[in-house]
Amino acid sequence: MLITTKNPLFSEPAKPWYSLIILVLMFFAGMFIGQFIGLFISILTTDLSLAEVPELLSLPLTEEKRAAILMLQGLGAIGGFIIAGLLYLVVVERIQLSDLFNLKQINLWAVILTVVIVISFMFVNTIFIEWNMNLSFPGFMSGFEEWAREKEEELKLVTDFLTEFGSFSQFIIVFLVVAVIPGIGEELIFRGILQNKFHLIFKNIHVAILVTAVLFSGFHMQFFGFVPRLFLGLLFGYIYYWSGNLWYPILGHFVNNGFTLILIYLYQAGHIGIDIEVQEAYPLNIILIFSVITIYMLFSFRKQFQYQKQTDE
Repeated sequence: MLITTKNPLFSEPAKPWYSLIILVLMFFAGMFIGQFIGLFISILTTDLSLAEVPELLSLPLTEEKRAAILMLQGLGAIGGFIIAGLLYLVVVERIQLSDLFNLKQINLWAVILTVVIVISFMFVNTIFIEWNMNLSFPGFMSGFEEWAREKEEELKLVTDFLTEFGSFSQFIIVFLVVAVIPGIGEELIFRGILQNKFHLIFKNIHVAILVTAVLFSGFHMQFFGFVPRLFLGLLFGYIYYWSGNLWYPILGHFVNNGFTLILIYLYQAGHIGIDIEVQEAYPLNIILIFSVITIYMLFSFRKQFQYQKQTDE
């Protein structure tokens, strides 16, 4: 099914904002239950005590804390994004999940295009990453900037700790929590539900994609990574809109996160000399080349589904 402006996924309810409130409540309930289960398992399987839970993100970071953070993050995301999202679609919207997930309509060429688009855009996005990291706020926002940078540093310490792979098994666990679960869950909520819902509310797919991308980026609470993540949200939004199949943005999200983790693992193992965690833009000529590749592949992706729609008709 190719979703168009005249054919949004959801039927038009009397109070569309009311259903969004239900979604938010279901999300937080699922997140809470998932993290509670993760906390319970962590206390049972590690030396972590209940009193240490509020200090999980504080120094020193230990192996017990690593296991607990991954458990809480993984099960919280499964509960809040995947389980709550699926329940919302089935119980509240009463739609067929095949309208979102249709493996039979997966096109190999479109899969290849999605992978190339995302990897190519990762090179382009480095210019926005570097610019956003060095962004300075006006003087009257100095307090906010100081707070935001402190939070950024705290999150970076935790991220660096979680991605210090002492073994291949550690890499697999982090890969599951950081690439697989978010790829499915975040795309289900943001593109599968919110983008379709905003499409219905605003009657304009481009506004819906933009609003969803803003929420997607803001949700991560990393203000010095807001812009590059916003562009990723726009990219996934149009990939979903053109294809009408949620598996493509899920694949794109998975490739973006997973490819980064693979490069980090290979660098730490000494197999490559490129440190992907160095947040510097590539040379301008490299960015221009990959910009052309990204744009060309996006046009090819869009054309692929325009042709498929004409063929189906």
